[in-house]
Amino acid sequence: MPDYGVIPSIRVTDMPRALAFYESVLGFKVRRGGPAAEHCSLERGSASIMLEIAASFYSAGYNEAIRQRMGTPSAIALNVEAEDLEPLLMRVAEAGAKIIDPLADREWGQSEFTVEDPEGNWLTFWRVKK
Repeated sequence: MPDYGVIPSIRVTDMPRALAFYESVLGFKVRRGGPAAEHCSLERGSASIMLEIAASFYSAGYNEAIRQRMGTPSAIALNVEAEDLEPLLMRVAEAGAKIIDPLADREWGQSEFTVEDPEGNWLTFWRVKK
């Protein structure tokens, strides 16, 4: 059985658009779900995330809370290890995705860049400096 630890759940308003971005631009693979699903499980290397819309399996109050929070800025960035950092950055740039922080070497020994998804969530892709 895999040791998942923490799996972030990213709330989206448009599942087909979100899946297209996460699959074709960011290189995630769908493990469960699809464009018509209310909940999808994705992976990229050893990273796992979930994409969800306000859905029938949640209570009405929880769904309303999700809807109220959608579109509000968050200071959280998800960090995803990516050995293919330069090709990924090229694909992100070619897709016209918003790059929040360009590729840079950090003093703690990694190279990284941060991109914004269509819902305004930030993902930082990194690898150990070569």
